[in-house]
Amino acid sequence: MTSLKTLQENWERFAQTDPLWSICADPRKRDGRWRESEFFESGRREIAAVMQCLNSLGLAPANGAPVLDFGCGVGRLTRALAEHFRECHGVDIAPTMIEKARAYHQAEPRCRFHLNESSDLRAFPDQYFGLIYSSIVLQHIAAKYVERYLQEFGRVLRPGGILVFQIADVLQGGVWFRLRSKIALRTRIKHLLTGKGPGIESRMEMNCVPERRVRRMLPANLRGVNLKIVDVRLTNSTEPAFNGNLVYLEREPEQGIVSKQYTVVRGA
Repeated sequence: MTSLKTLQENWERFAQTDPLWSICADPRKRDGRWRESEFFESGRREIAAVMQCLNSLGLAPANGAPVLDFGCGVGRLTRALAEHFRECHGVDIAPTMIEKARAYHQAEPRCRFHLNESSDLRAFPDQYFGLIYSSIVLQHIAAKYVERYLQEFGRVLRPGGILVFQIADVLQGGVWFRLRSKIALRTRIKHLLTGKGPGIESRMEMNCVPERRVRRMLPANLRGVNLKIVDVRLTNSTEPAFNGNLVYLEREPEQGIVSKQYTVVRGA
């Protein structure tokens, strides 16, 4: 299991080397090929899709309540959320990501960025946010810390508030496909530990948390916090060539990592 310190070191390296590509790892955009305008426009489309999803569920985040973008990177989604909400906070574990996010958004007072190096959200008080969103983030964090962050989301979410998060669910495919994938994963871990092997992508950890475990992780009446899952959807977020354009899928892929988006509401 990767510690938060190692996770931070890895993502700090990504931030210093190829920050936009490390967030949306379309192979065609590697080595600084992302155009900033195109990168941030993908965030606008993603948030538009999420807002439409919430609308279809009859859910409307409180416009006046602050919003949290967990694992914000350079603020791709924070900027998009700021088009819908007056106060948007982005947190990330990598100092350089936060520095770049602040530089990108100097003229946007609605966006505020915070370095978060711990397994909690101590910078924020109880019941602070009306909406929490996290995409292509929790899949890179060990399950032990995912559970802790989910508990923290419940703590900082207002009663009636909405939590939307995406996470990798399971590796799909036949026996030989899954075996090859596990061997590739061990190779990537070896490269991480030795510092040898292929490039930056070899150190990007991917963890799957099945839905049944996610449901156990969510706090139910834990210190007065009750989170209820109201919707689960398949997404394209774990596709190897994901370019930031969120799509909801009708069925699980036959091979590859299944991605799920959870919509959760905190009880009053």
